[in-house]
Amino acid sequence: MEGDTVIYKPDSSTQLLLIAAVVLLTLFIILVRRRLVMTRKGRRLDKILRNYKQQEVRSIVIPDGIGGLLELDRLILTERGLLVIETYPMTGHLFGAEQIDQWTQIIDGRSFKFANPLHHIQNAKYALQQLAPKVPIFYLVVFTGDSDFPKGKPDYVSTLQTLEQDLQAILEAPKMSDSSLKAWNRILRIGRKNGQAVLREVTS
Repeated sequence: MEGDTVIYKPDSSTQLLLIAAVVLLTLFIILVRRRLVMTRKGRRLDKILRNYKQQEVRSIVIPDGIGGLLELDRLILTERGLLVIETYPMTGHLFGAEQIDQWTQIIDGRSFKFANPLHHIQNAKYALQQLAPKVPIFYLVVFTGDSDFPKGKPDYVSTLQTLEQDLQAILEAPKMSDSSLKAWNRILRIGRKNGQAVLREVTS
């Protein structure tokens, strides 16, 4: 009838496309926000470590001391020895102890199990001791997400909130600049990054 208002009603396929577009846009926004948060936390971690490190290499692969290979997240040269950092961007309430193989993460009321991260970093310490037996090896597992340990934080574990305090033990150790640098150069000659030697021997 002339003058009547025509109301457009999308068919089912159009409705599904609109819903899919909204879902994809929401997921994109969530991913962007998460990336921004992780970038900010990564910068905070770098800022804290800046006070301790002289040099740093990331994702270096070294012999594990028992015939295999081991990848280190971050290996740092300090005046007082070598520092190994393994980062985990986990959030929520965390529960674990050194002797427990499976730790627990509780987030949004759901519980998840994950392998004890201390096992890997302790293996890293052993591997480095084989390459640098006269140099102190410090190590920390650092949870960089919004997380806490309601029943107590295990030794050699940090969050971004506790990291500066947990690193104080390094400042209390005696300086070993010459020994540390020699060990550092040896590790870089032996280690591999992206399949290539990190530091190559200079030959005449």
